[in-house]
Amino acid sequence: MFLNRRNKSKICLGVLACIAAVGMSGCGTGAQVGGAVDRNLDMEGYSREESSQPRESDSPQESVAAPEEPAGGESTGDLNEFGLDPETMDIVKYNVYVELNNTIVEIMDNISNYFLVVDTAEEFRFRDDAEYNYGYRIKGFNLDAVEDAELVYGMEPSYETLDELVEAMLPSMREIMETFDAIDDSEYTYEENQYQQPKENHTRLMACLDEFTTYAYEYMDRIDVIADERSAAQEAKMLEEGRLIIYHFSHMLTLSSQILDEIYDQGIDDYNLTELDLTPIYPLFEEMQATAAAYDEAVSDNNQLMMESLSNRQVYAGNWNGLVQAFEWMIKQVESGVPYEDPSHEYLGGLQHIYVVLSDRVEDYNGIFVD
Repeated sequence: MFLNRRNKSKICLGVLACIAAVGMSGCGTGAQVGGAVDRNLDMEGYSREESSQPRESDSPQESVAAPEEPAGGESTGDLNEFGLDPETMDIVKYNVYVELNNTIVEIMDNISNYFLVVDTAEEFRFRDDAEYNYGYRIKGFNLDAVEDAELVYGMEPSYETLDELVEAMLPSMREIMETFDAIDDSEYTYEENQYQQPKENHTRLMACLDEFTTYAYEYMDRIDVIADERSAAQEAKMLEEGRLIIYHFSHMLTLSSQILDEIYDQGIDDYNLTELDLTPIYPLFEEMQATAAAYDEAVSDNNQLMMESLSNRQVYAGNWNGLVQAFEWMIKQVESGVPYEDPSHEYLGGLQHIYVVLSDRVEDYNGIFVD
C-alpha cells in the first residue's frame, strides 16, 4: 500500500543555461534536499496550447540511447519555440521531469502525514489511535512543476513511455495538490460545523488518490532508472576524458544517492534509524572515503587543475569533510542503538543533517562545473 512505501528525490547535475538565464541548482536525493529544483526554463507567458507541438505520429521513435532515453538526441542546429537546440531542450525537459519527481515526493509526504490522523475509509473519520490534529504537517504547493511538465511532455526530444505517463498523471496530480492547498490554507473552525470542510476535502482527496499514486510510483521508478543511467554515462565520459576532479566530485554525490536509496529501500527514516541494516552501507561508505581521498589528491595536482581549467580555491577539498563526517556520524548513531528523543529535529548523525550537507555539495557542483 502507498502508505508503506518510501520515496526518493533525485540529484540533477550538469545543466546548461537556458531561457532568461535562469540557473539550475541541485535537487535532492533520499528526501527532498534544499527544496525543489530551481526551474531551468522560464515558462512565464506561455500556455500549453501556445507552446507544445502535436506529434506527427504516435508510433515509437527509434532511440539512440538506453530505454527511456530521449530519441533523436543529436543536435541539428534547429531551434524550438523557446529558442533552444535539441541538446539543450533535452536537458531542460529532463530537469523538469526531475522537478516533477521531487514534487511527487513532497505529495507522498503529505499523504503519509494525512493518514496519520485520518482513516483511509471513503467516509471521513479520524483514526482511533491518531496522535495528531487534523492537517498535521500538511503543506500547500504551487503548481510550477505541473505547469512546466504540461508544457514540455509533448515536445521533442521524445521520452516515449515517460511522456505518456506524465500526460496521464498530471490531472490527478493537479487535483491532489489543490486539495492539499485547501487543507493547508484553511482557517476553518471545524468543530463548529461538524467538520464539514474536512469531509469535503477528504471526499476530493479519495476521488483522485488511487489514480495518482498508481501513476506516481510508476513514474518514480522510471525516472530513477533514467537518472542512474545518465549519471553512469556522464561519469564514464569524465573518466575517459581524464577529468578526475569533476569525476570524483560527481561520484561522491552518486555514492551519497546510493546510500540514501538503500536506506529508503529498507523503509528507514530518523524515526526508526537504529533499525537500519548497515551491511550494504559499509562498502558504499568505504568507497566514499576512498573517493574523497582521490578527490583531495586530484585537486592538489596543479597539472590536473590546469587541464580542467579550475583553481584550487574553487574545488577546495575540505568541503567534503562535512559530508563524509555526516554519513560517519549516521553510521555510529545506528551502531549505538540509541534512538533520537525527537526525530523531527535535525541531529548530527541523522538523515535530516545529511540532506542539508548534501544539498550544499550539490549547489557547489552546479556552481563550479555548471554555472
